Amino acid sequence: MKLKALILLSVLLWGSSFNVPTYRMAKLKYNGGGDWYANRTALPNLIDFCNKNVGTNFFPEESIVEVSSAEIFNYPFVYMT
Repeated sequence: MKLKALILLSVLLWGSSFNVPTYRMAKLKYNGGGDWYANRTALPNLIDFCNKNVGTNFFPEESIVEVSSAEIFNYPFVYMT
């Protein structure tokens, strides 16, 4: 019985060690002048830096969200240029 419990615990701990991205950053798309799409490497570099140095777990690819979209509330961090 102890062996089964130990095996189950090992499998659970091993399965939880995979680093699944928990958050996604979005770039804000807006109208009215300015280049919301400027500096294409800024947000990927920020995501990479945060994941490596701050200990966050952002999905490596950015999303794009419009100001008027209800989806904006799905992102804890929105990047605006």
